[in-house]
Amino acid sequence: MINADCMADRAEELEAAANGIDPASLQAAKAAMNINCREYLRWVDLFSCRLETIEPEKLHHFARALSLTLLGHLPVRPATCPFCIQYGDDKSCKGCGYAATHGRCDADDSAFSLFIESFQELGRSIYQDTANEISDVSAKEAKRILSALLLSSKDLTRGFQEDLPSLSTLQLMRKKQNYIDHMILLLPLVLFSEDVRAMCRILDSRLKSYW
Repeated sequence: MINADCMADRAEELEAAANGIDPASLQAAKAAMNINCREYLRWVDLFSCRLETIEPEKLHHFARALSLTLLGHLPVRPATCPFCIQYGDDKSCKGCGYAATHGRCDADDSAFSLFIESFQELGRSIYQDTANEISDVSAKEAKRILSALLLSSKDLTRGFQEDLPSLSTLQLMRKKQNYIDHMILLLPLVLFSEDVRAMCRILDSRLKSYW
């Protein structure tokens, strides 16, 4: 009963925070996310064409480049956050519902700070994953994995992009969190080192508190 009451209270807090966002801030965040989606879809087409002819010895480099491109187009920047857009000019974050419910984004122990720290560390670990070979994975299997990533991430991004116009702020924050989660789950972790996989697990756990 206590847990149910806590969950209900939390849901009310998040709804109240979302209700404080004005239409202009919401639309600005949606516009920025739409640009991210459009650019990522363009990159997917380029990577898909390249994958068809790539040499086996370059597949690991391809996997790193694709993964970093995917991460680089996820909606984690201030321009994609309606709260940052509306309250970002005030250094005290006065009135920001996200700061009230998750902690100020610049606080070391806030939900966003912990998330973005792990997000950046994941990107760094992928960038530095310089193994010359993909152990225990054939070139044919690696191409299959990467092709599936491209197709699935394209479908997810198109779906997210199509849903954007009709979303309220509350729906947007939930959808954004789920989109980031599902896209990260598509990363070809089997092609990377254990360091990358460990960092991805940390990020996944922290993403749960993002919204």
